[in-house]
Amino acid sequence: MRIEWSHLNKVYTSPSRPRARRIGLLDFTAAARKGITAVLGPEGSGKSTLLQLTAGLLVPDDGRITYWLEDGETAIWSKGRAAAVGTSALGSLKSRITYIPPMRRLNKSITLEKYLLYHAQLSQLPYPRRRVAELIAEWGLAAARRVPLSAIPAGMIKRVLLIEMLLRDPWIVLLDEPTEGLDRWGKRLLWRELRRLAPHRIILIATRDLHWAECADDLLLMESGSCRRWGPKKLLTANVPEGTVAAWYEMMQTFANHRSRPRRRSFIADPRENEY
Repeated sequence: MRIEWSHLNKVYTSPSRPRARRIGLLDFTAAARKGITAVLGPEGSGKSTLLQLTAGLLVPDDGRITYWLEDGETAIWSKGRAAAVGTSALGSLKSRITYIPPMRRLNKSITLEKYLLYHAQLSQLPYPRRRVAELIAEWGLAAARRVPLSAIPAGMIKRVLLIEMLLRDPWIVLLDEPTEGLDRWGKRLLWRELRRLAPHRIILIATRDLHWAECADDLLLMESGSCRRWGPKKLLTANVPEGTVAAWYEMMQTFANHRSRPRRRSFIADPRENEY
């Protein structure tokens, strides 16, 4: 099971200012395998755009996304495929992709317990009531099980969405800032569940929490809508003495800042300049 992003481009324009353009992705090419991939990068580097395109919520302006499934079949998401058949281009895979945005309120009058029970029954889980009750208790939501979703605080809603993800048992999990709004216990539960799913699922996590990114198997570093580096975490972080994601990220950002500075040229040519 694998996802390949090939030369993806996405540009945002404003209806009120047609000439104002913001780049979401620029010739983005990379891949993701089974396990947890931490998607890193500064604000505006395209992390959320990548996840939304992968979820089929946005259509790329150019390029394509190829999903290689375990049964040997493939699904392709591109501008041409979207124009021809819409999201049905993803077939049954669409229902097996879960995307959770950074923060969201659910303006629904249905209670938390009924909402989760509906998704458990939709996924045809055995003993759905028992499973929902177990997860509600495990995630510390027992006191709110009969509260309408519209009245539940945003931080608690994040837990509800994560439980929904577990009930759906997706093949591809896309989490945008999953630890935002979670307390320490919630982060610990999420870490445990993701590590449990990792051997059998593709999990992409866009996060600014570099300490929490240590749970990843692979790292994908974005810059200005493009893929700057990606690969196994243990190989990338081996280049820094501390061996941590935070130290590696800081080193990469230092190099990026150095590279962006104008280079001063000496009047005397250095003979070593053309050695390589």
